[in-house]
Amino acid sequence: MDLFLDEFIANERLDGSFRGLVSEAYRPIAERILSWKAEKGGPLVVAINGAQGTGKSTLSRFLSDFFRVSAGLNACVLSLDDLYLSRADRLALGEQVHPSLATRGVPGTHDTDLGMDLIKTFISGAEGVVRTPRFRKELDDRVEASEWYSVDLPVDIVLFEGWCVSCRAESGDSLSEAINEFEAESDSEGVWRGYVNACLEGVYRDLFALVDHTIMLRVPSFDCILQWRMEQEDKLRLQCESLADGAKHHFMSEAELRHFIAHFERLTRWMLKDMPSFADILLDFNEDRSFRGLKINDG
Repeated sequence: MDLFLDEFIANERLDGSFRGLVSEAYRPIAERILSWKAEKGGPLVVAINGAQGTGKSTLSRFLSDFFRVSAGLNACVLSLDDLYLSRADRLALGEQVHPSLATRGVPGTHDTDLGMDLIKTFISGAEGVVRTPRFRKELDDRVEASEWYSVDLPVDIVLFEGWCVSCRAESGDSLSEAINEFEAESDSEGVWRGYVNACLEGVYRDLFALVDHTIMLRVPSFDCILQWRMEQEDKLRLQCESLADGAKHHFMSEAELRHFIAHFERLTRWMLKDMPSFADILLDFNEDRSFRGLKINDG
């Protein structure tokens, strides 16, 4: 296992502090998921929820590799981000419903039908290979099908990660007041937030109903997210420097990020309030992104 961890840290370009996070949080989470898998018997779907920059992708990749190495299980990672509608489809949605829906992120901007079809295929016990979509944020678009990921079947564990996976709809009363300057200026009539909430009550509820257990990576406050997301943008920029299509890439400035993150504020604050009441595991972080604590619901 030491060799596995050494290789993972090197591949992910992580520092030595990651070992402590593995010992205090990642390993206990992995062991609990294995116990859920043993209890269910068949394929298991685990949601990994968390705001931007909380490390959802790193945890998902660690768990996937860990289950393969330690238990011989096939765990696939499905990212909600890869289910974003194409740029063209979001622009059309923006014209039909509200201009802010052209911006990726909130419920309503994903292909939920595709997500449900994929998860149902994963848990069906089918054999073979299935292709899953790939969305490139620096292009703000889904890539051609020839560049999609391949997942070997059958799948034992589905790790469904995304910023609003398992989110529940708010009450209608809570939508009446704008939560920030973006909503006040761009959604003064509440059309955008009403559409988002209606999606959570409808097709997203159906999608999230396929989840067996939910893990929440909890930020100490919404105010931390800008700094964490800026660090993500810088990392993405470094990763893309050597790519042949670099001229097509766009990376957000701090001002652009502030505007972008405002789209997520309402639901992020709502999930921080609502999700701890039903999440099976809460992984808490301090403002400097260091590990704070782990709570596993044994109920």
